[in-house]
Amino acid sequence: MGKLLIRNICQPPDSNPYGTAHGAWIVKQMAHGGIYMTQLVSKGNAVLVESKVKYKNPMHVGKFINVYGSIVSVKQSKMIFKITAMRSEMNQKEVEVAVGEFSYVAINDKNKTRKFKPNLKI
Repeated sequence: MGKLLIRNICQPPDSNPYGTAHGAWIVKQMAHGGIYMTQLVSKGNAVLVESKVKYKNPMHVGKFINVYGSIVSVKQSKMIFKITAMRSEMNQKEVEVAVGEFSYVAINDKNKTRKFKPNLKI
């Protein structure tokens, strides 16, 4: 599953009238976790360039979402991570909500692609 990147709670504005989280909110949490991971790997700024997400189970208001990440590949300026979103239950069991691959490209202060020496000790 990888390293814990983010833990957040689902609030009513993040959900539909039935108390189920919007898919976009789930992806946003996963993408934010990926950005944190890019900082650990590339020691600088990066942008999301591609995501492929598969939803497994619903996320509910009042539940915590735990976002985990692991490295799939790192090449020159591109980083691909496997990001998994899990829902915490009261019994502390986690249920998989979504899983996906997120691709990021490292950029410099002029918003141009930058190469980096990866820090793979995460």
